[in-house]
Amino acid sequence: MAYKFLTRPLTVRNTTFPNRVVFPPVQTNYASETGEATDRLIRFHETIARNNVGLSIVGATGISPHSRLGPQSLCLYDDRHIAPARRLFDAIRKAGSVPAVQLNHGGRVMSPELAGGTVVGPSALASPAAGIVPHALSLEEVEQIIGQFVHAAEAAKTAGAAMVEFHGAHSFLLNQFMSPASNTRNDKYGGSTENRARIVREILERTRPRVGNDFVLGLRMSVDEYVDGGLTVEESRKMVNLFIESGLDIIHVSGGGIDTGPRMIQEAAEGNIVKLAGEIKKFVNIPVIAVGGILRLEQAESALKDGLADMVALARALIADPKLVTKSLDGKPETVLECTGCLQCFMEGERPGMTCSVNENL
Repeated sequence: MAYKFLTRPLTVRNTTFPNRVVFPPVQTNYASETGEATDRLIRFHETIARNNVGLSIVGATGISPHSRLGPQSLCLYDDRHIAPARRLFDAIRKAGSVPAVQLNHGGRVMSPELAGGTVVGPSALASPAAGIVPHALSLEEVEQIIGQFVHAAEAAKTAGAAMVEFHGAHSFLLNQFMSPASNTRNDKYGGSTENRARIVREILERTRPRVGNDFVLGLRMSVDEYVDGGLTVEESRKMVNLFIESGLDIIHVSGGGIDTGPRMIQEAAEGNIVKLAGEIKKFVNIPVIAVGGILRLEQAESALKDGLADMVALARALIADPKLVTKSLDGKPETVLECTGCLQCFMEGERPGMTCSVNENL
């Protein structure tokens, strides 16, 4: 099979992605206990990057001591994190991929231990999944978190990343602010679509002067949360265009989250999350990344051919076989070690060291 859509380069600002394949951010817990990139984390990303992956996004990176999702999540809030991160981004770049990093704060779905004893959120509403009523952030605390996102983005650039992706999906803090299901504030960060989008807009607008005009700013967003009273595609379209006004370069479209429960997995398996990307692409003028249950390269090619997206992300498929793209491009798809869909990698959560039932070499 020819992959003429996947193999086309794409330029955003002054960064050229050699092809349209993305390794999306995943929670590996391969960093050190204090948040530095380790040899294991570098080896993991380098192996995938060298196999014809155009964009490699390092996942779920903490912006403060009490924001990270796991006990061994990567962090970018302290000077000590920069040199190890530079080794990681350099390895990805030398392998032929564009290095990027996702920045995240877990918000109300975090454990109290990782949150430093106090779980926070936009409002004092418990996550259906976590069941803990969070401390509702004050305006001063929101301002501090915005500053932490901006500082981490600047640190990412200093360390050699070409792009950051702010994590506004999957029930984490930025998603919580955007969602009417978790945000009942009555100040400038709550209520209307514009107000619930404000925190992301301010992060984008304050980041740009700190990173320069060549640096790429992305956002991952659950454009349909699959929960009662949550974000819908219709409202998400409006939000994405507000984010574009504030300088967003790439939108990474997802759906559901921790609060969705098993439905997120079901929607991905049925191809519905990929279709969400197409619903956003119709209404925006920036590149769209599709993700969700894509396990074979021909599925990714079809998503581009059908106009659903500009880039396509494969997570579990590349965890199972980092050489999937290379083998497929070489005309040997039958040699690919296929993901079985067991979700072992996905369900391990905070446990150190992601594993895979197919790939024993992680």
